[in-house]
Formats: sequence, C-alpha cells, structure tokens
Amino acid sequence: MVEKFKTILQRIEQENGNVSLFALLKMDEFIDKWTIVFSAGWAVPERREEIFKKMKDIIVEVLSSEELQEVARLAIYPKEEHIVEELLQYQSGTVIENQKINGNTVHYANIIKADRSI
Repeated sequence: MVEKFKTILQRIEQENGNVSLFALLKMDEFIDKWTIVFSAGWAVPERREEIFKKMKDIIVEVLSSEELQEVARLAIYPKEEHIVEELLQYQSGTVIENQKINGNTVHYANIIKADRSI
C-alpha cells in the first residue's frame, strides 16, 4: 500500500507543488488504521477544505475500497505543528515502530516524504 501512497504523493505534487511531509501512521492500539499526516507550504488554512477534498478525491481514485477502509483520517497541518516538526526529524523512507511522537505512541509509521527545506 505504501507504493500506492507514493503515487498519491506524486499526483498531489504535480497538481499543487512540493510537499514537506507525507507520512502514514498507525497510532491507535484498538483500531489498526492509518492516519495520513500531510504538510505543505501551499496548504494554508484558508484553503484547507479545498485541499482536503482534492486529496480525498485522489486517495479514493488510487486506493481500492478495501484499502480505503484501512484509512482512518487525513490530517493537514502547517509545518509549525509539533507533530510535523517531530516527523520532519526523520528522513524520507524511514519506518518507525513503537516510538513516542508528539506524546503519542506510534505503533507503526512510514515517512514517505520528509523535506525540511520546503
């Protein structure tokens, strides 16, 4: 499924511009679902609803219905958000297991893209 999220990221960047952070996290020990954490300079609060809809549409187009059921939420944050700052400490392609991030235990995460320079 990570490869499909790389495709989703490519589409988002082609249509909108570079992304600082695109990560998949499993943080809930009771519900084994993904949280998508996203940050980009162009994802300003006044465009959040529009960006959320565009991202949702791309995700729905790329993932199968079974894969969609594995996604719990899509979180769009500014680069200054604490969780984004913590995740940007990792390199693109990093896999994280059972670590505290932003005060929460992340059971599993895949940092698809992390670029502090954007």
